[in-house]
Amino acid sequence: MAGALLMFVLLIMFYIVIADIITIFFRLAGMTEEKARFQVISLLTNSGFTTQESEAVVNSKIRRRLATATMIFGYAFTVTILSAMFNIFISMSDSEITSVFVEVPLLILSIFIFHKLRKSPQIKRFFDRWIETIGNRIMFGNNSNQVLLVEEYGEMVVAHIYLHKVPEILREVTLAQSGLMTNHQIMVMMVKSNDSEAQQANATTVLRPNDTIMVLGKRKNIREIFERVDS
Repeated sequence: MAGALLMFVLLIMFYIVIADIITIFFRLAGMTEEKARFQVISLLTNSGFTTQESEAVVNSKIRRRLATATMIFGYAFTVTILSAMFNIFISMSDSEITSVFVEVPLLILSIFIFHKLRKSPQIKRFFDRWIETIGNRIMFGNNSNQVLLVEEYGEMVVAHIYLHKVPEILREVTLAQSGLMTNHQIMVMMVKSNDSEAQQANATTVLRPNDTIMVLGKRKNIREIFERVDS
């Protein structure tokens, strides 16, 4: 019985990790973390899905595919969990039912510890960056930068961009020379190079591969410039 309950808890943990991974995929597909997480919970549980949120999915081919895969996974996993719980319950003897009252609190405690660990800033940062790199390559290929929306202000968005490759118009030129602001209405606000501290960008800043930047601009313009980069 203890083994069956342990397997059930491991399935719950696996479910949570998969939800985190899908959330990152939706962020890579152009949604903020708050909206992406709500979207994933809605799709996995088949609840809370409104017209406005559905439009955010159907307007993007990539998000439609992600939503379809998420719903299929959510349905299959729910059936698996319910079947496991039912089989465990009907196979329990009276003595085992009594022992559950001792084991369940320990299992709940293990889930609580797992939740605290996954919320640790260091673990979350490492996990997110790893999945972002893999997910970006799967969805957009190797010649694509990771564009993650942070906040939306109508048509304008703030985005974090991990520069796998520098766009052609920004190669070996300063921001002022590139015309990024004047021609595309994109403002580079912060730049972080490798392990150095983040610094405020200025007219003389030159972007390099593997820089992390924070930009402000229209979503469409940001994606057109930064998302897909020629070899």
